[in-house]
Amino acid sequence: MGMTGMGRTFLRRGLTALWVAVVAVGLAGPAGAAIVTEEFMISSPGDVKLYLRNKHPEALYDIKSDKTVLFLHGASYPAHSSFDHGFEGRSWMDWLAAKGYDVYSLDIRGYGKSTRPKAMAEAPEANPPVVDTEQALQDVSAAVDFILSRRNSQKLVLVGWSWGATLAGSFATSQSGRVERLVLYAPQWLREVVPPTEEEMARVPAWRSVDPRNARDVWLKAVPEDRRASVLSKPAFDAWMAATLASDPQPAAGGTVRAPNGVVLDTMRYWASGKPRWNPARVTVPTLVIQGEWDAEAPPAMGMQVFNTLSHNIFKRYVMVGGTTHAALLESNRHQLYRAVQEFLETPLQ
Repeated sequence: MGMTGMGRTFLRRGLTALWVAVVAVGLAGPAGAAIVTEEFMISSPGDVKLYLRNKHPEALYDIKSDKTVLFLHGASYPAHSSFDHGFEGRSWMDWLAAKGYDVYSLDIRGYGKSTRPKAMAEAPEANPPVVDTEQALQDVSAAVDFILSRRNSQKLVLVGWSWGATLAGSFATSQSGRVERLVLYAPQWLREVVPPTEEEMARVPAWRSVDPRNARDVWLKAVPEDRRASVLSKPAFDAWMAATLASDPQPAAGGTVRAPNGVVLDTMRYWASGKPRWNPARVTVPTLVIQGEWDAEAPPAMGMQVFNTLSHNIFKRYVMVGGTTHAALLESNRHQLYRAVQEFLETPLQ
């Protein structure tokens, strides 16, 4: 069946990954081959188990760094219910795997199927914010370590969405030797707001309840009203919402999902206080900055600032996807996003 890694235990730098499940699904890959789904629980510092999902063609013989992709999610929702949620029968992970890519998505600790900090089982106000960017980067490093060890490779492609772009960019600046190319999708940058006070930051609780039922209104608020139904239809959104609600094993009251607040405190300390959390000028790998035309959460001006700060980059590209918002990967024009990323990954550097 060509199900790479089935039933094995992988070890590297003391990190253990246990095989969980392998499922072949009926999607057409290169030359009509089936797409294989594999799921892993890998170890990260702090006795944490991370959920890592992989999709690849059944016959995966020629594994290349520029064809190995790791998706990193944003501040509110896990990776598996976003990058691998099928619209019209196919997710972004399916789409890339069908084109010969070895694709992974990682749920950071505190999200989705990964370990939740103990504080997330207690009242939010009982503990300080959990899972900040520094802890999340430990998880990214653990996932990269596992993937590269598993595939006997040296590098991979990082694709980060929103907060995930902060993680991807930060990782690429500190461990550029392990990154083939970098995709910053709807990246965070400095916010033009009144900086929060120390007292306000001290009041941030450990975690928050996120109601995905509100997400559609948030994402579509910059879209002309007569275009909203065509950008992200209610049935498509409802299907994603159901998958996202199901991603939390202990949902909060009222049909919401729990999200760690370490990222909220980081936003206050850095982006809302005029201090970049990472420095794009230190990125040396080929980089794509890509955004939606109607992104109200990370507006195009933010992405352009990131792009302009990539001053030492040997190869960089900026793309704005028309008719999309912060959640372009879920919307009717999502294939423009998919194709733009694929084209960047496959563009020769010379």
